[in-house]
Amino acid sequence: MNVLIVYCHPSNKSFTCKLKDAFIKGLAKGGHDYEISDLYDMGFHPAMTESEYLFDSMGDRATYRLSGDIAKEQIKIQTSDAVVFIFPMFWSASPAMLVGWFQRVMTKDFAYGTDAQMDKLKKASCLVTMADDKTTEQGSAHINALKATMINSKIFTNAEQTEINVFDKLASDKLTQQEREALMEEYLKMAFELGENL
Repeated sequence: MNVLIVYCHPSNKSFTCKLKDAFIKGLAKGGHDYEISDLYDMGFHPAMTESEYLFDSMGDRATYRLSGDIAKEQIKIQTSDAVVFIFPMFWSASPAMLVGWFQRVMTKDFAYGTDAQMDKLKKASCLVTMADDKTTEQGSAHINALKATMINSKIFTNAEQTEINVFDKLASDKLTQQEREALMEEYLKMAFELGENL
């Protein structure tokens, strides 16, 4: 498959970055092609401009235009069979830059509306790193909030198959350092397999 990876993390020293690298190695092993939109590396601008807002909300294509970076992201989606989002959980949500990506890229007549041009994806998925334990009340609330915003978003409703893979307990005070390192190694193997078997 042709895979678009939308990656969002401010540090290349993070475990999320290692997870992304493991996933990419799995894609290569599985014979998949990929392209990556590394939002921080790209310097992606998360804030919608007035022109983009009016283009999207008013439908005035004669007066208002999308920015070039948005058109490029939409082309990447159109040439992909699957889109995979890799990011950390920040305050019950994805990082602000990824929120901005959704708000700016998923425009009317591309991702939704009666004249939507976006092709149906085979798959849309998330690889999410999380400090909390997803089985606790707080962790579960975080995941439910994420599902409400990600799975119900325009890109996920345009996919035949959707999934969220959560890599949790990364800052759990119930784990020793050795247990945490073993857990992370297991997670990297899982990410590799998710890429290989996509």
